[in-house]
Amino acid sequence: MRKRVLVICCTPYQLLVAVQVLATYYPDAQADLLISDQMNGARSLWESARKAWPYGDVLFVEEKKLNRLARGKTVGNICQGLLAPEKLLQRFVPVQGSYDVFLFSNISLLNQYLILGLRRRNPQLVWQLFEDGAETYSPLVGNLVQSSSWKVKLQLYQVQKVQALYLFHPETLDWTPACPVYKLSPTYAPETLELLNAIFSYDRLPDRYDQPFLFFEESYPCDQVDIGDVALVDRIAGLVGKENIFVKTHPRNPENRFQQAGYATNASTAVPWELIVLNHSFSHTLFITVGSSAATNPYWVFGKPVRALFLCDLVEHPERLRHQVLVQTRKLCAARPDLFFFPQTWEECAALLAQQRKELSA
Repeated sequence: MRKRVLVICCTPYQLLVAVQVLATYYPDAQADLLISDQMNGARSLWESARKAWPYGDVLFVEEKKLNRLARGKTVGNICQGLLAPEKLLQRFVPVQGSYDVFLFSNISLLNQYLILGLRRRNPQLVWQLFEDGAETYSPLVGNLVQSSSWKVKLQLYQVQKVQALYLFHPETLDWTPACPVYKLSPTYAPETLELLNAIFSYDRLPDRYDQPFLFFEESYPCDQVDIGDVALVDRIAGLVGKENIFVKTHPRNPENRFQQAGYATNASTAVPWELIVLNHSFSHTLFITVGSSAATNPYWVFGKPVRALFLCDLVEHPERLRHQVLVQTRKLCAARPDLFFFPQTWEECAALLAQQRKELSA
């Protein structure tokens, strides 16, 4: 009998990784897909995925509504999860039948509820975590999985018992899980890439990423944290010209701050950056970011020798940055100082920009 797999994706990148997990480790399974409304354009992605997904059903889940519940209702849900987990599951997710494997990427309440409900239907359920960029490798995730805090354990005690990890680079994991870790190949089979292109309607992508400088926005604004990134890009524009910069906005941020500041930005937020990388060469482009793993993933995930300049050491309020993730990023980048640059002053930054522009245009 074919295994039944349920996989949930809260970002476009997660879907890209999940498809590789299925293609590599569950090629013969019936796999149903849950699309979370955590990402912008989730409804459109759900509709296109329903047409292209070859493994099973594609369902939509309103996770934002769950996350906005009052504290009292959350406590009530936790209690129902202990006493009647299947009823709790049916309130939030329209899944039918039982599953053998649950694949997820977020350490979240929704996934706690899914595990509780699915396990009631099948006590032999296996739940496994697949990577979501640099955060998965960092103590930020490791500390949640291994936390002994009673508040964390009360809400995530089943999620914490994750039974396997799927990573592109297990050797760089910065915490020690109590479960097996499996490697994902950075090489996508042609049919897997074809499926992803179909799901994301890649042939209709309206954006061109061939500018000399490509800046990656991060998700700080959706957490109401101001890191001054627009001001940083304005200063870069003073060195290289605003017309030479293209800004890749983050799919979860509620407004396009860079478009408002006069920069060219992507029109589509539904196509994962890594899928664009799989379809393009960036041999004449310099990536710029404060600390986004989008600047390193083309090399560390797919082996493409792209160059990236990080502005994290030039931020006016560095205490606002996610330093646990940055530690992991710096660790990865230290092995290739010819590709990844961390200027300590604006004078050094200006010199690096001039040098890289000359070399990349050659």
